[in-house]
Amino acid sequence: MTADQKTETNHLENVTSTEPAPHDDSPPTTWEALRQNPLIILFCLYANVGALMYGFDNLVLSLSLQKFGSLVHGTYTIPAYWQSLWNALSQVATMIGSTVGGFISDRLGRRVAFLVAACLSSAGFAVVYTANTPGVFLAGKIINGLALGIALTTGQTYVSEITPLPLRGIALSAYTFCMNLGYMIAASVALPRLTMTTDAAYKVLFACGWVWPGLLFLFLLLVPESPYFLVANDKPAHAARALTRLGTNPARIPALLDEIIRTNEEEKRRAAQSKEASFLDCFRGPNWRRTRIILYCNALPQVIGSSFMTNGPYFLVQAGMSAAKIGMMTEIGIAFGIASSLLTGYVMTVYGRRTLVLFGMGLSTGLFTVMGIAGCFPHSSAALWVVGIFLQLSWWVYGPAIGPAMAIAGEVSAVRLRAKSLALGFTFNYFFSTVWNVIMPYLYNSDEADLGGLIGWIFAGMGAVMFVVLFFELPETQGRSFEELDEMFTEKVATRRFAEFQCSRVMMEYVPKGVDE
Repeated sequence: MTADQKTETNHLENVTSTEPAPHDDSPPTTWEALRQNPLIILFCLYANVGALMYGFDNLVLSLSLQKFGSLVHGTYTIPAYWQSLWNALSQVATMIGSTVGGFISDRLGRRVAFLVAACLSSAGFAVVYTANTPGVFLAGKIINGLALGIALTTGQTYVSEITPLPLRGIALSAYTFCMNLGYMIAASVALPRLTMTTDAAYKVLFACGWVWPGLLFLFLLLVPESPYFLVANDKPAHAARALTRLGTNPARIPALLDEIIRTNEEEKRRAAQSKEASFLDCFRGPNWRRTRIILYCNALPQVIGSSFMTNGPYFLVQAGMSAAKIGMMTEIGIAFGIASSLLTGYVMTVYGRRTLVLFGMGLSTGLFTVMGIAGCFPHSSAALWVVGIFLQLSWWVYGPAIGPAMAIAGEVSAVRLRAKSLALGFTFNYFFSTVWNVIMPYLYNSDEADLGGLIGWIFAGMGAVMFVVLFFELPETQGRSFEELDEMFTEKVATRRFAEFQCSRVMMEYVPKGVDE
């Protein structure tokens, strides 16, 4: 036995010999868990830097009007083909980054994936900052898109693996809050510069983009590796140390470590294969149902009109609204998104994930229906205001629709396939986003279809269809451990029975080691 192996064995023995805490049949509430795990909350915020970066990057395009647009009838207009290329290829890059992020995260660890994302993002913003032509600007967005895909996939994987059960849903839904916060930061810097014609109007915003990879670099050494990754790679002692660095109560570490090891071994036994898992496993047996759910959840941002809302300032310019009113309405809309994300974090603990997602889809369908009706009166100033107002009200949908959906997507996959399943989900997300980002400029540009508020009918129709699909396919995962979810998917429990289904196993997350069942 080598010295390193002896050290690891001794550390594992020291951890597992910890005196158990007094037995308590009742798990902590969500708010108790929040107070007991301050370090985990900080690490979850770190993991969501990718979501901040994504929200920020999506509004950067607004400030390129003066640099790459041309004045048409007194309004800056970017040719639709350049908008489509910028949006589409950036999303394709994010899609590729999501897939690559799954490989890196599984092979080298979550921390290495964060490091790669930070390096790529730094390079991408450097190219964007120095861009003088649309082609160079496109190259920068592609590089940054790769970084976003890796950061987003790794972030959700990491959050799902470090958070205790009472916090998992809130922590995973924080993706939505951070994305909206990124939008707000970008809007606060960008919108006052919409009327400027100097280079500073857009270069200041692009330079601000270096903040996000800077945060990833700055705190990376403080972030522990995922215990699930370490156990999957036969490093239980390292996993115990990671749990310690996460601020876990020492008395609970043996029980948590046992659960992680047991879940990993049980999934490997069911798969009847080695610990190496492939993307094809996501489409086999019960995992295919899990993958479908993840794909539905990742389709929701586009179904509720994300590509429409993030292009809101440019759409309202094309619709004839003044810059001052556009700035006011955009910031109000993003504030709605932030408020709904915060409110969702609480409501989700009361009503669960499934109910909120269905409510969000119903709300989205209703708002876009009103917008479509207003779009039938294109020459009315009142109708223009209705379109603008309901476009901003649509940000309210982000909280109830996307937040709980991202929580479900982060919970339903098998543990050994989590990085790959989430990579597939984000890949599909950005494939779908690519399609819409190609289409959108042609729908609302004044020199193309110029549909205006009639676009609302498109998203109202998609929302109605998705509501029906989710009603029959989306399960309730609130309060379920990974072991319980494994059993329910293996037993093919019906979607609407998930909430009341009684699992056969005694769950161990809050039962200290050594306590009789």
